[in-house]
Amino acid sequence: AVADALAAEILPAPSDAPAPKMDNNAVFKLSYGLYVLTTKENGKDNGCITNTCLQVAAEPTRLAVSVQMGNLTREVIENTGKFNVSVLTEDVPFETIRHFGMQSGRDVDKFKDFSAVKRGHNGLYYVTEHTNAMFSCKVVQTTDLGSHVLFIGEVTESKVLGDGESCTYAYYHKAIKQKL
Repeated sequence: AVADALAAEILPAPSDAPAPKMDNNAVFKLSYGLYVLTTKENGKDNGCITNTCLQVAAEPTRLAVSVQMGNLTREVIENTGKFNVSVLTEDVPFETIRHFGMQSGRDVDKFKDFSAVKRGHNGLYYVTEHTNAMFSCKVVQTTDLGSHVLFIGEVTESKVLGDGESCTYAYYHKAIKQKL
């Protein structure tokens, strides 16, 4: 009887209330940037747009990037263990985002006619126009998230490329994205 009385005070009473509603628009209130994520395997360069890149550790400096499961860039990162991140700025033209984010590297060579790049010390391209920073990373951890894979990369090179404001996902939707 004493245990039941204590449990009643400590544990919440069972609820017949319906489960809370999931508002899928809530995630759009989170702040994201826009980045070009680049890779290379067997002599073929590839890249994609991602909105998920963040610093997750300082010593050593580590970044986390999330890539869709079916994405070629995800496969190449898993196979090679390295990637570069270029931080896009607010002046990035929609065409750059379309070029890297709205076509597959399985179907097109994304660097064939794209010359605004240099190679980092790891041999991978990074974008030099409409960017303000670049990072080269070596993968130290991989986590399958279902629809995406999370890569934790130790930064092996970084550079400030310009002073432009970093492009957020919200800014992209308000000022850059064209009506399709």
